[in-house]
Amino acid sequence: MNILTQRRRRIFVKEKPLQNAPSFDNYYYKEVASLAGAGGWRIDFENKESYLDPEARTILGVPMNYKASLYKLLEFYVDGEHKQKATELFQSCGKGVAFETIIQMQTYDKIPFWVKATGRPSYTENGEISGIHGVFIDIDRRKIKEIALENSLKTIEHQNERLKNFAHIVSHNLRSHTGNLQLSLEHFAMTNDTTLLEKKELLRGLSDIAANLNETITHLNELVAINTEKIDVRKTVNIQEVYARVSQTLKNEIEESKADIFVDFTEFPEVEYVASYLESILQNLLSNALKYKDPNRNTSIQICTYLDDDDRGCLLIKDNGVGIDLAVFGNRIFSMYQTFHSNSNATGVGLYMTRNQVESLGGTIEVESVPDKSTTFTIRF
Repeated sequence: MNILTQRRRRIFVKEKPLQNAPSFDNYYYKEVASLAGAGGWRIDFENKESYLDPEARTILGVPMNYKASLYKLLEFYVDGEHKQKATELFQSCGKGVAFETIIQMQTYDKIPFWVKATGRPSYTENGEISGIHGVFIDIDRRKIKEIALENSLKTIEHQNERLKNFAHIVSHNLRSHTGNLQLSLEHFAMTNDTTLLEKKELLRGLSDIAANLNETITHLNELVAINTEKIDVRKTVNIQEVYARVSQTLKNEIEESKADIFVDFTEFPEVEYVASYLESILQNLLSNALKYKDPNRNTSIQICTYLDDDDRGCLLIKDNGVGIDLAVFGNRIFSMYQTFHSNSNATGVGLYMTRNQVESLGGTIEVESVPDKSTTFTIRF
């Protein structure tokens, strides 16, 4: 008998239950399992059978006549990454690798919940793997609170970033405007001997400074409005109707660019939202798609809604324009006063405002782009 087999045998003997150890039907065992929300399971390779203890059956809500099997046990894991993860863990455990993980399961009626799951291989007296066994503990409330806390931390991080941008605008941009204004006024005060033409030039400069100052203050007011507007102004918004208003507003730009715009809102036609926000978001993103078209090919824009794997409503805007080099600009794309092309109409405000509007209502916005090929914005409401 080799060393590994001897070791496995010692482990088996050490973990072999005592003669008077509690069984699944033992009252105290069931009480402890019930209080802990822990369900036990076992898969027997030799007899090709699977078992769920009473607490596991209660947690999963299986019928009285339910007969477990390995295939059926996998059905209790949420489809997608969780079921794939469970499959891989079971396979590894069957080869002798124990596991402990946080994973999402679902009841017999397909109600998802989070569990802390552990699994161990079972051995025969000869050290051979005869099956696997383990427990899962219902941690759904704790996990949901943890996810909520993570989301709150992300929200705080985004708010801090907004405050930094706000402070930058106030300290830098406004200071620049007021500094230029003061300097121009000083020059104007010294124009007693200057010509009328020179005075007109100074007045024109003062007018430009005033316009720029007003624009900056307008942007600041919009930011304040986004972050202080009450969420209870949400209502059911028909996305097609909002798009119709936006396309009418941008009618001249659309006709000038000769863009082919494909629209489909059938899968997710309505959303509980602030109508003015959705209109602003659509207008900014469609306007950008038209503004940054590729002059060497026909402009094609796709705008649609859909439900993702978590049944979350999404809005997608995809174009075949000049694109953005995310390797260079990715960390600044949603920052204020950031422009990435030489377009004279670019202000660097639109995407920053769009992200603030989306996130203020609990959503997210993502961008994928390939230079000289396409750009896709995805909003998850």
